[in-house]
Amino acid sequence: MNKKAKRIIALILSVGIIGTSLVGCGNNEESNGGEGLKNTELKLQGEAVSSDKVVTTLVDVQPPPAFNGNPYDTAGVNWSIQPLMFDYLAEFSAFPETTFKESLLESYTLENKVLTMKLKSGLKWSDGSPLTATDVMTNYYVNVGKSAVWTYAEKIEQIDELTVQITYASESPLLLNIAFALPIMSPTSVYGKWADQYKVVAETQREYKEATNTYEYTVEGQETLTNINNDLLTFKPDPKEVICSGPYVIGNVTTAEILFEQNPEYREDIYIEQVRGLRPGSSEAFATSVLEQQYSLENGGLSIDMAAQVDKKYEETMRKVFIPELSQIGFAFNASKYPVSIPEVRKAISLATDRETLISIAEPGSFLSDTRNTGLIPSLIDNYTTDGFVDTLTDYNYNLEEATKVLESIGWSKNKDGIWTNEKGEVVTIEIATINSWPSLMLTSEAMSAMLKEFGFDVDFKPMEGGTIWSYLSSEDAMIGSTFLGGAGTYAHPWEAFNNILTSTRIGLPQLEKGEDRILTAPSTGKEYNITQMLRQLFQATEKEDIEKLTEEFMTLLNDLSLFMPVIEKSAPLRVYDTTLSLPEGESGQLQSSFYYFGSMNQMLAKMIKANELYFTE
Repeated sequence: MNKKAKRIIALILSVGIIGTSLVGCGNNEESNGGEGLKNTELKLQGEAVSSDKVVTTLVDVQPPPAFNGNPYDTAGVNWSIQPLMFDYLAEFSAFPETTFKESLLESYTLENKVLTMKLKSGLKWSDGSPLTATDVMTNYYVNVGKSAVWTYAEKIEQIDELTVQITYASESPLLLNIAFALPIMSPTSVYGKWADQYKVVAETQREYKEATNTYEYTVEGQETLTNINNDLLTFKPDPKEVICSGPYVIGNVTTAEILFEQNPEYREDIYIEQVRGLRPGSSEAFATSVLEQQYSLENGGLSIDMAAQVDKKYEETMRKVFIPELSQIGFAFNASKYPVSIPEVRKAISLATDRETLISIAEPGSFLSDTRNTGLIPSLIDNYTTDGFVDTLTDYNYNLEEATKVLESIGWSKNKDGIWTNEKGEVVTIEIATINSWPSLMLTSEAMSAMLKEFGFDVDFKPMEGGTIWSYLSSEDAMIGSTFLGGAGTYAHPWEAFNNILTSTRIGLPQLEKGEDRILTAPSTGKEYNITQMLRQLFQATEKEDIEKLTEEFMTLLNDLSLFMPVIEKSAPLRVYDTTLSLPEGESGQLQSSFYYFGSMNQMLAKMIKANELYFTE
């Protein structure tokens, strides 16, 4: 590490930012990997014992009174706690290989674009009423306009009380992913009146597009969806009255926590009777909770300093593993905002940013992402490209001399004060916005700002509160934003990463008219790419050669456009504090490759609990 990088790091750390966040961002390559921890046994030798002990985990929900029982409301029972309350038809993991393990389903078959799903018999909702194929249909209908399944499904039919069948318009290796992505959380007794309205849209207000083998909503359908959605969002039931299909129901809610109690009608006997979900509160409150050992296990993000404190405090007892997330953090350029509307400016900023230094100050579990700005995380690149392809792309790794050449090529120069000016001699300000309470985003953004100032840019560093930053980054006012983009945690497929980037409002592409294809031009070659068609083709491609060809075309284009500068490929640290809690087999201190160690915190927890792989011992 050079002296300039060390000076920048010292400057950033001197402000005392040791904050935490509620979503784990993992471990950097240099420290806090858990190497010094003495307790390395994940699956304990003792037998499971009946215990009134409560498993305490981390949850990310709004506090009362906003918190409510509508899973379709952002203030409701959201993604963070849904796995504890609602079961899935089948559960997905990308590791150690792509797996769909039946949960509510007894079986499924996919043949000739027809997916036939048969439920287990005797399933019940938490209120004792039968859970049948009718409820599954209700769940699919309520997700019209929300789920990708309605883009690719010709029709969804109930065959009998236990069987549902989806007929797709085209083949794709991702058909199972989109069918099984939704938790079953819409009992007909509660959501049937909305499902009936959504059904009309699904059956009469979608149009088939022969060119892409997909369906789009008509103008009338979009207007109808808006009205139904708005009405659905007025429904705000008491969280304690939510009818659940999963292992737990909500027993109590306070501003600080949620107590989940065992669902008396759940299909399996489970060892863990109660789960306590703690809201992290402020950074300081979360750090205090961790140091007071209020959690049984958690995956909250910690700065390097705080992670080291936690490792030291619990070095004799704590167990730690790292969870692959297939997600990444980086900097999105708003292509409609001057001067980052200019490709050369985006490339120069990338070249003037020492990403390896940024990794060294990021949270534990952070690994260097792709410095070629292709948008695809390194974990997927080798699996979806041909040998040697990435070496044909421009590498934007730290190179101040090259950054200078790129800016000078468009007529920019430094003034007498050493500040970069445009071709008109005007000083142009570079704005970098970030959330102020998330270590991997805040620290790397501040360090990047310092680097760009050292290089001669006039920089406006703009840390913002969590309540405003995300809407700001999606607005026309933002210039550069530290954000998550290009993740592939749902499908583990390049389509997901490229679709996530190229449909994001944070890169500032012009809004399309209905039915219009997205056409982007590579600045260096002038080649036009029909992004809309390419995304459809990649989604539907089944042959390895076709997937690789399309993946490499996207990477070539994004390498040239540099709309997103990846910095961190994330893994999440899972820290286990309770020494009597037995977990599935795994390798302590390492990145896991396991069905159980994949997904969000409470997705993992629910998978372990339902399989009786999580339990207390003597």
